[in-house]
Amino acid sequence: MFKKGKDITTKNTENYIKKLHDENLPAPSFHDDLVTSSTFSPFSDKLMLFHKMDMFTMKIRAFGNAIAVNGRHDLGLIYSNALMKNAAFVQDAAKMMIEKGWFEQAPRAADREKLSSD
Repeated sequence: MFKKGKDITTKNTENYIKKLHDENLPAPSFHDDLVTSSTFSPFSDKLMLFHKMDMFTMKIRAFGNAIAVNGRHDLGLIYSNALMKNAAFVQDAAKMMIEKGWFEQAPRAADREKLSSD
């Protein structure tokens, strides 16, 4: 699951960098130098997967905002494609967490009728 998230992020970033280069604009560099060579994980898989899932949901919100305020259709298409891939990742991560018993129930709306009758 973590490899899938890394691959999605790498592909999305490559698409953004390509678009910037195509338009002769500077592109930010990768932060690969921040990755250590450690093979020991200081955090549990449960915590890391939940954090990664949360980070991808933040990306989904950012893509939605970018699509809403951006007037360029070419960028909207790039953001829409990235949004769909990230949404699929979040859904797969949530299913995995539910299967492992790490995520008991996906968030849902409160039952308003029950609340008003109590």
